[in-house]
Amino acid sequence: MEMKDVVCHTFLEQQEQSGEEWQLETILRLGTQILDDVAIGGDVVVARGATYRKLKQLLKHVPVTELKISGYDIMRAALACKKESGEERIGFIGTTEMIYGAQHISELIPVELVTAAAFEEDGIRERLLEMKEKGVRAVIGGVTATIIARKLGFSAVRISSGREAVYQALVEVKRAYQLSLQERRRAELFRAILNYTNDGIIAVDKNDEILLINREAANITGLSPQSTGKRLASLLPHIPLRQVVETAQPVLNRITRFNDQDVTLTCIPMQTGNQTIGAVAAFQPVLKVQNLGNEIRRKKNQKGHIAKAHFDDILGESPALLETIHLAKQYSKADANVLINGETGTGKELFAQSIHNASSRSREPFVAVNCAVLSENLLESELFGYVEGAFTDARKGGKSGLFEAAHHGTLFLDEIAEISPRMQGLLLRVLQEHEIMRVGDDRIIPVDVRVIAATNRDLAAMSREGKFRLDLYYRLNTLHLVLPPLRDRGQDVLFLFRRFLSGIYSRVGIIWEGMTKAAEQCLLQQHWAGNIRELYNVAERVAVFTEGAELDENDLRIALSGGVQTGTTQQALPEESPMPAEQKTVAVPAAGEVDEYQRIRQVLEETHYHYGHAAERLGISRTTLWRKMKQMK
Repeated sequence: MEMKDVVCHTFLEQQEQSGEEWQLETILRLGTQILDDVAIGGDVVVARGATYRKLKQLLKHVPVTELKISGYDIMRAALACKKESGEERIGFIGTTEMIYGAQHISELIPVELVTAAAFEEDGIRERLLEMKEKGVRAVIGGVTATIIARKLGFSAVRISSGREAVYQALVEVKRAYQLSLQERRRAELFRAILNYTNDGIIAVDKNDEILLINREAANITGLSPQSTGKRLASLLPHIPLRQVVETAQPVLNRITRFNDQDVTLTCIPMQTGNQTIGAVAAFQPVLKVQNLGNEIRRKKNQKGHIAKAHFDDILGESPALLETIHLAKQYSKADANVLINGETGTGKELFAQSIHNASSRSREPFVAVNCAVLSENLLESELFGYVEGAFTDARKGGKSGLFEAAHHGTLFLDEIAEISPRMQGLLLRVLQEHEIMRVGDDRIIPVDVRVIAATNRDLAAMSREGKFRLDLYYRLNTLHLVLPPLRDRGQDVLFLFRRFLSGIYSRVGIIWEGMTKAAEQCLLQQHWAGNIRELYNVAERVAVFTEGAELDENDLRIALSGGVQTGTTQQALPEESPMPAEQKTVAVPAAGEVDEYQRIRQVLEETHYHYGHAAERLGISRTTLWRKMKQMK
């Protein structure tokens, strides 16, 4: 059976077995030299001997599989040649792979094989002539070898590959095609990624020849994407990839220049084991990097996670305040957690924002949350986030928490003393492990967050009483900052009051005429339980009563009492009076009532106008508190 018939028959048999649909095209050509002019249009190629070696060189992007010759094929050809020629000494011309081990065949059959390796036609002719001089008169080999041998007077038999070898070659070539297809898909994916990345990328081999250049690199450098195969040093000598290949050392974050623009450049070696096989350069225009950073910060700022205050915004000149500011500035240089203690209205968040803005995290988010105004479950979901379906009314797709929003930045936990024991445990774990888990999820998310906590309560005492976890207290209290109350800041009271009142008047175009010494002394004698917040409220009231005139002690005391006056001009009507409005008797509150009203005002401000807490501290019912408040109006 002819070789073509064997191949076709085996191919059809395999088609039927596998159910695959392939098309077979056979090409018969004599000699390897004419293969340069033969068009090969298949997806895969099967060839034998010298033809295989030639096509392997010519077809760079098409899988070529060798149709090998088995020992059975050689034995069949040798016995056929002996029978035809009557010679027992037979020559065998073929490739190195074909003749490997053929000498041992002589041990199995009554034939002496004389082997010689040859690939091209000229080499085959020379080997045959050498054999002829040694007395060899019969030859076996491939198509080209047998044709030349007959011309030289040899008795020649062509070695035909058996159906087993053909079958195996077809299996191998189909497998090679599948692998080639997968490789092409990966290459296309890789090319798409490279072309749509923001970095320009150039890769070279160990000889500095360009392996690839993506679209962005071509735009930045002006090189053509078809520059592959050329030496990079001759085109762009200021990209040190050759140096990286020779030294196997990376070049990181170097600033260079392409086409009148500054570019940040990083070059790294490509290695397999300890051998450097090439290098890769990645670069981006500096302006593009800066714009990207600005865009990221802009989006973060849109979410409101930004600290606006700086240390220069903290007003005051007293030694107590200046010492506290100095200590806070020292804390800003560290990265440890900070616990801020201070009475209500002393500016705890102002200090927290200032510490953040003076720290290495100043370009990152500052996220603030008041722990006292959220329930336990709501606080947990706000801090840690949640996944879809974690609870009723959970947002579709879930939501990231404030810890994630503060990643690389600062999380300010105000009123930290008010969190529940369970939340204390959850917070402790985050501070210890630097990782969170969203509500309803089992996935761990690492976070890098500096925590600044604030409270107006004594956490150490609460820990001793079992109301606050001692281990959490020590985690938060790495750095401790105690803010001085306004009453301990001396002349800062006058300094701040003047600033507040002047600012209030200037907004409406009024020039304030100042205040008397008696009014100043009156301000300095106050307890200021509400601190700066209370002082500002008083300034607001003064602006209503005085309308820019010089502030005297009497006007100030009216403002301090919440608008209740000790003279006869401020009128208050008893709630129970049954008389018509025009006949009601004018009642002037006694001095004791004024003191009571002032006390009520003070307690309300200290409790942030929480009427239940205020009534409890005053020792009266809510109803009585409401009645007295109506009398104060």
